[in-house]
Amino acid sequence: MKYRICLILPYYGVFPNYFHLWINSASHNSFIDFYIITDSDFSYQLPENIHLKKIALNEIKQRLQEKTKKKVSLSSPYKLCDYKPAYGLIFEDIVCNYDYWGWCDPDIIWGNLQLIINENSIEKYDVIGGGGAFTICKNTDFLKKCFLYTNSSMPSFSFNEVRTTKKNLIFDEWGATNIRKYLNIKETSQYDWLYRKVLDVTPPDIKKRHSPMFIRFCNYPIIAKYENGHIFAYSISPSGIENTQEYAYCHLQKRKINIITQQLDSFLLYNEMFLPLQMFQECIYNTQNSILKQYQHNIAMSKQIGNAYRGGGGKIIIQKKVKSKPIIPILLRLLRHIGIYPHYKV
Repeated sequence: MKYRICLILPYYGVFPNYFHLWINSASHNSFIDFYIITDSDFSYQLPENIHLKKIALNEIKQRLQEKTKKKVSLSSPYKLCDYKPAYGLIFEDIVCNYDYWGWCDPDIIWGNLQLIINENSIEKYDVIGGGGAFTICKNTDFLKKCFLYTNSSMPSFSFNEVRTTKKNLIFDEWGATNIRKYLNIKETSQYDWLYRKVLDVTPPDIKKRHSPMFIRFCNYPIIAKYENGHIFAYSISPSGIENTQEYAYCHLQKRKINIITQQLDSFLLYNEMFLPLQMFQECIYNTQNSILKQYQHNIAMSKQIGNAYRGGGGKIIIQKKVKSKPIIPILLRLLRHIGIYPHYKV
């Protein structure tokens, strides 16, 4: 890559328990410099392309106010999501050394980012990504300041509205995106990006904590495999593996994930767990079996309802919901069965 690119991650509080995997996966993308901004305790060993900057949250607020000449609300770290489009100004001392700057989240496992950031995409677009989890922008004064643009005809919040409330108004994903679209900035398609090139996993449902994970708008749950800087996702149906594709990164949507492997360069992501690669066939079997049971149940209910509707005398019996056994203990037993004993769970 002849272009210099940096990604900025301000984070305050306890880092995700799998952040060492974030670091390792980022290290495989050596053509990008990552900057972690925090004042939290930090004991991780960092490779050459990841840099740590100790900056307090209040200093970020002061920088933003100085750059925009406006008072801003920033009483909690989560409000930073609204100010991601302003990182080019806030961290101008960092981005001045790069051709492209951007932001990213900590709940990501990076794959091969050259699938989406390459000579072709760089030449074609001024903004790549366009979402809250990951976006890069060409380093121009116009793109660093365009988030300040206001127009009453746009349906989203403006920066002036965002800066006056403590609430997160999703300005990074909605407001700033609409502004760039209104200003005719060359940007990648949101649909093409989120649903074809990155593994954006649906947010976890607390009531179904151990249910299989789904890619957005995918009919079947997935198993993701990470190997030496590459991510592949397998969509599993009752008939087998439906789709196999390499993705640029996996966005985990703030999940708390059980770590049942000590490998950094090869693991599975399944059912909100990091597992050894040896568990791949067991995960497929378990998923297919679960889907098949649900499919058979739906068919039985459909026939029962149809029979009653046609006047066949069938009775629709509403059965009590039976709580299924959590999947983690089952997989742990499988791990022990094949001789893999988890030594720790962070």
